[in-house]
Amino acid sequence: MILAGSRQLDQMIREDRVPNLLLLYGEDGLSVTRYQRKLEKLAVSAFPDFNSYRCDGKAPIDLDVLADSALSLPMMAPRRFALVDDLNPELLSAQDLEKLRELAEELPEESLLLITVRSVELELKKKSGKGAKLHALCDEFGGVCHFPRPTPQEAAREAMNEAVRAGSSMDQKTALLLAEYCGRDSQRMLEETRKLAAHSPAGITGEDVGLLVAPVTEARVFDLSDRIVSGSLTAAMATIDDLCFLRENPVTILSILSMAFVDMYRAAAARKAGIPAAEAKKAYGYGGSGFRYDKGVQNQRRFSIPQLEDILELLARADGEMKQSGVDPRTVLETAVVQIFRRMGED
Repeated sequence: MILAGSRQLDQMIREDRVPNLLLLYGEDGLSVTRYQRKLEKLAVSAFPDFNSYRCDGKAPIDLDVLADSALSLPMMAPRRFALVDDLNPELLSAQDLEKLRELAEELPEESLLLITVRSVELELKKKSGKGAKLHALCDEFGGVCHFPRPTPQEAAREAMNEAVRAGSSMDQKTALLLAEYCGRDSQRMLEETRKLAAHSPAGITGEDVGLLVAPVTEARVFDLSDRIVSGSLTAAMATIDDLCFLRENPVTILSILSMAFVDMYRAAAARKAGIPAAEAKKAYGYGGSGFRYDKGVQNQRRFSIPQLEDILELLARADGEMKQSGVDPRTVLETAVVQIFRRMGED
């Protein structure tokens, strides 16, 4: 059974009709952890030392031990609880998957077997993959609930609430900046908000975020696009140097830089056609606050539409060059940036 998000799971918890096998997974690791705790609290009502079992899914797990625990009768309690915490499906052998299927078939009503996946992406497109097989197994014998990455607005709202709980405050603009810096990783945003609150109990500012929070690759690369828009070749090359020093892949840098210019081109085309920003965001599929589109609107003013078209072609050629054997990706990236500046008429 595929659950329709956290609301359906909440209803199941309230009504105490949770399936005896559950898979919780997704990019919102904080929510996965929260519901893990809710379910454990629901299941383990007495003698937790006897009625619960957990193992770390980031290391190879012993399916025989897991089965022994999950199939045992609870001691002076209505249920037993077994947890495979943050499973990496790639560590499961074909034999492990078969044992897991046998366990799912035999699970008694008195047991709740919970599997969580937070740290790795559950690959579902490849039906023969281990992640897809795990998903299908839990769908067949129990329930599956996906917790997607929160939207910028959702992530910002959670950060603002956490800042208050931690004895500080944060306005929405700062919270959205933090969401960008953290890549909307809910667990990291929680930790960073607590750190920022301890540093700035009178109120967290954008300057605090810039000073204390290391941005994810996407945020750093968007900094590179800002350097290009500002017309500073020296600053742009220094940003590339910083990214490469941090061992960011030049292929990834080029891909995200291309996204930034796609955003600019879309914004410029919508402006020329007289399409309102809200309508353009919806048409282009920008979710949440549409932060990327807003940034594109701001930055596209530096370019004409023919310039943007030329730059996008240039970036596409650079991507093709990077995929050729024997070519240094960093050199291709730096050359592409220099060529962009030439098209801008900058020295």
